[in-house]
Amino acid sequence: MPAEVRPYLVPDAGTVVWQPWMLLDGHEWEPLPDELAGWDPGTDLRVARRVQVDAARFVQETGVELRNVALTVSWTSSTTNMTEAAPPAQFDAAGGAVVDTILVGERVSGVLTLRTTVSVVHPPAGRAVGVAVVPGSVLAEQVQRVLLENVSSMFPVSEIDFSQTRLSPTASWHLETSTDLTASFYGTFRVLINRRDGELSAAVARGARDKRQQALLDELQAGVAGLLVELALHLRDDLADRDEWPPDSVGDVLSRILADAPLSIMAPPSPVDLAEFRTQISGAVRRIGKGRVFR
Repeated sequence: MPAEVRPYLVPDAGTVVWQPWMLLDGHEWEPLPDELAGWDPGTDLRVARRVQVDAARFVQETGVELRNVALTVSWTSSTTNMTEAAPPAQFDAAGGAVVDTILVGERVSGVLTLRTTVSVVHPPAGRAVGVAVVPGSVLAEQVQRVLLENVSSMFPVSEIDFSQTRLSPTASWHLETSTDLTASFYGTFRVLINRRDGELSAAVARGARDKRQQALLDELQAGVAGLLVELALHLRDDLADRDEWPPDSVGDVLSRILADAPLSIMAPPSPVDLAEFRTQISGAVRRIGKGRVFR
């Protein structure tokens, strides 16, 4: 249960058992990982989970009968901030409920936040003190985040004609950034693809279908990751001002990048150190699993 105090009775820890999310991979159900590597943009995801409630304890601890609650699931994509939900699932007499739903691929990307709740759907007959009676009241909840690992998974991607902007018309891409460490990372960072680079545009749109397209995406991913590492190094002192930044903020993401790719050299480098600095950045990018990997 969350640490917050609700204005009504809630079940104790252990009364509600959150079984793991499962993902349908072909014809097999497998545990849903924290990072879904190689996800093809636009591909639907079928996920399911079972939640088991100790019916007797639940009623005793909350004052609400199981027939008055339901299992609800909603999900939010970090790149769109749009939230969708599956139809509520009723609990059976044994205290079990299953949600089996499809996440439409065209509506999800980036970090996917899955929220599961046990919520009141029908007001209880009585009005006992401390008992939740308002439909929608959350008695228990669990949140899981999944990174849909793709070149565009960390930010929105837009395709524009660079010749109509201040950007170099011969550049293939540009990363929009922010140094506001409290801002939402996924709301302020965006990859711009130059429409004049038809090959890269096609590779990003299709999610890499052949070796050349995959190589283009690897190069883009490595370049973007390298920029993030450099930006984190430039802001290293500011990032160190706080032990913890708001979840998914610019400070949070850049702090985690520095932790995953520790570098001894400081930025900006002197001309003497520039070559070594670039080599360290390249190694750090590969260390965090971005771009082309060694075979």
